[in-house]
Amino acid sequence: MLKKVVKWTVLVIATIVLTLASFSTTILASASKPTPSWGSWNDTTITYKTNTSSSYYKSVWKNAVKRWNKVGVVQLKAAKSGEKTDITLTSSKSLSTKSGKLAGYTNYSYLKKSDNNQIVSAKSTLNRSLLTKYGYTKSQRTNVATHEIGHALGLSHSGDKSSVMYASDRYASIDHQDKVGLQDAYEG
Repeated sequence: MLKKVVKWTVLVIATIVLTLASFSTTILASASKPTPSWGSWNDTTITYKTNTSSSYYKSVWKNAVKRWNKVGVVQLKAAKSGEKTDITLTSSKSLSTKSGKLAGYTNYSYLKKSDNNQIVSAKSTLNRSLLTKYGYTKSQRTNVATHEIGHALGLSHSGDKSSVMYASDRYASIDHQDKVGLQDAYEG
C-alpha cells in the first residue's frame, strides 16, 4: 500500500512540475514579444507642451514624460514658446468617444507610408472626472498618461497585462517589451 501512495505522490508532483514548467514557458514567450507599433515620428527628439492649468495634471504628465525619456529610445523635450509642438498633453473634465467613456485618449495625424506611418501631430488627453470617480491614485494616473504618450509615440495596444500598453490596466508601467516595441519603431 505504501508503494502505491509513494508512486501516486511522485506522479502528482511530476504532473505539477510539468504543468508549471509549461506555464512559465508560455509566460516568458509572451513577455519577450515586443509591443506592436503603428508608426513613428520622423525624428527621435519629439517636442511636447502641457496644455492644462492644473499643476496636479502637469505633474502627472511630467512624470510620464520622464518615464519615456528614461527608456532611452526617444527624447521628449518641452517645446519653447513659439516653437512647433509635436505632442500636446492635456486633461479634460469629461472624455467620451463612440466606444464610451475613457480614462485617456490620444488623437494623432500621420502620413501613411508603405514601410511605417510617419506621425506628424498628436494630442493626448486624460479624463479627470473618470479618473477621480474610480479612485485612481497619482501613480495610476501617471500610468494612464504613460500609456497615452505611448500611443502618441506610435505604440499600439499590447495583449500582455505587464505592458503599459495593455488596453485597460492602470497598474502597469513601462515594461521591457514596450522598450523593444519602441526600438523596433524607431531604430528598426
